[in-house]
Amino acid sequence: MKLLLALLATALCASAALPPDEAKAVFEEGNSLFRQANEASVSDPQQAYDLYRRSALRYERLIDEGGIQNGRLYYNLGNAYFRMDDLGRAILNYRRAERFLPGDSDIRQNLESARSRRLDRFELETREKALRTLLFWHYDLSFALRRLLLAVCSGAFWGLLIWTTIGRKRIPRAALLGAGLAALSLAISLGAEAAGAASSNEGVVTAPETVARKGDGETYEQAFTEPLHAGAEFRLLEQRSGWYRGELPDGRAFWVAARDAELVRR
Repeated sequence: MKLLLALLATALCASAALPPDEAKAVFEEGNSLFRQANEASVSDPQQAYDLYRRSALRYERLIDEGGIQNGRLYYNLGNAYFRMDDLGRAILNYRRAERFLPGDSDIRQNLESARSRRLDRFELETREKALRTLLFWHYDLSFALRRLLLAVCSGAFWGLLIWTTIGRKRIPRAALLGAGLAALSLAISLGAEAAGAASSNEGVVTAPETVARKGDGETYEQAFTEPLHAGAEFRLLEQRSGWYRGELPDGRAFWVAARDAELVRR
């Protein structure tokens, strides 16, 4: 119901072609097709695939024609593509959903599930590994858990401060300092993740496979001995007509045809 209200509110504000009543009907039809696909998935996989595809088309119509963008809509679209085994577009839309709902556990779980099925595996570059080790709490703890810890540490800091100020009780300075630093670190962590998701400048390979090049044209040599496959993620370095220059998690740079990849930020 909340998602439906959000869709209608966005439709009212958008300069889009879909009126609110039609947007509501398209959204409900997409959900209905998705449920039908789930029911058919065991007995008739081909019918289920077709229903998932039709469901995805309804969600995409809301985005493309209705101008509606929110986390739950992209999450639903990612689920439809995931069920079609289209890992590239599933990961792409889960990443888009994260921009609107950073730290959402359902999105994170499904995104990691899709990532685990990719063909490509990349080792993190040394600097990134060091950062993840040093700031393990930022990378290893969920958004929800860090938010809870922030509330606990903030409460402890202010409670201790009030206790020492009003109650005139002496407490170890290290306890007050520790609670304050922990709260500050967690606040920075949460803010950085939310800002990073909102300003993400990254891309995802959506073609089943594509040849990475050393330049922005088909005549350039291959950047790697093996092609990149659907779901490979990269940081956008540069954009030219019909081409993206990206950097893989292991630090290697390459060019990819824009027809074979999409950017997280639309």
